Amino acid sequence: MESVGDMARSLVLRTNQVRLREQMDQLAVEVATGFVTDSAQHLNGDLTSLQEVDRTLSKLSAYRINTTEATYISGTMQSSLGEMQSRSETLSQILIAAELTPTAPLLKTMSDDAENALGQVMNGLNRSVAGRSLFGGTATDRPAVSSSEDMLADLRIALAAETTLAGVESQLDTFFGAGGGYETVTYEGSATGLASLKLSETETADIDIRATDPAFRELLKPLAMAALAADDSLGFDTDLQVELLAKSGRELLAAQQSIVELRAGLGAVEARIEDTTARNAAETASTSLARLDLVGTDQYESATKYENVRGQLESLYAITARSQRLSLAEYL
Repeated sequence: MESVGDMARSLVLRTNQVRLREQMDQLAVEVATGFVTDSAQHLNGDLTSLQEVDRTLSKLSAYRINTTEATYISGTMQSSLGEMQSRSETLSQILIAAELTPTAPLLKTMSDDAENALGQVMNGLNRSVAGRSLFGGTATDRPAVSSSEDMLADLRIALAAETTLAGVESQLDTFFGAGGGYETVTYEGSATGLASLKLSETETADIDIRATDPAFRELLKPLAMAALAADDSLGFDTDLQVELLAKSGRELLAAQQSIVELRAGLGAVEARIEDTTARNAAETASTSLARLDLVGTDQYESATKYENVRGQLESLYAITARSQRLSLAEYL
């Protein structure tokens, strides 16, 4: 049976072992993170400055997420608008020449090209990022517009009785105008725009471009007109086909200005997002340095202390092992 002295010595050794292991754990964390483990003790109980720094870093982290999202959304929108502009601009040059060689096969080819371009533009309006539709307002869970095939089917019904350029234009103006079939049937997004993204304390980004924007209507109308010009089910005569295709080409060319202005406005937003991102990154860096000044540690010093404590603990283990092997025979 252990004597009182043996029990006391064993208790002291165990207590010191626990204390040294706790110090090692604390120093290991400080070496790994570069920060003290007990901020309150390090700052003598005054945590006001540290809390303010941490709040600032938390806000900047939220802004970083917003600026990343805004950059991605605006960049994808800009790419889509660029593709629409390029495709329609090229097509406009081809359609304007319809009056020069008005043969049935060539007119049919031009009309088919316009239908393909229309499909590409409408696919662009249905572009999404991370499963979120871009041009449908707050209805981010579904395409902004229906398919070009569905829209052309609706237009065939509207144009079935028309035999003149004026009549076709009137029907298209109604369809693509306010309250027309494009707005009420083809467009499947929301009438409510996306909320502005907060980029910093003073900056927000409004990236609400919907498929109902007048610029898109101005682009889609001549594309639809050209796509249906040589449609077999409508049976327009050759002269009307030529008129429709040439008119479409001129209107497509005129519609470029609206797309350019839309892209320019989006470009200005992109530049503001980029500037804000840079300012936020600079503020994050300076605030992180301030936090390091408050509760940072000298990792070399912490590592040195860690090795010292580890040496003490190893010595204590050796002493403990020797004390447990003591016996009367070894003593004598």
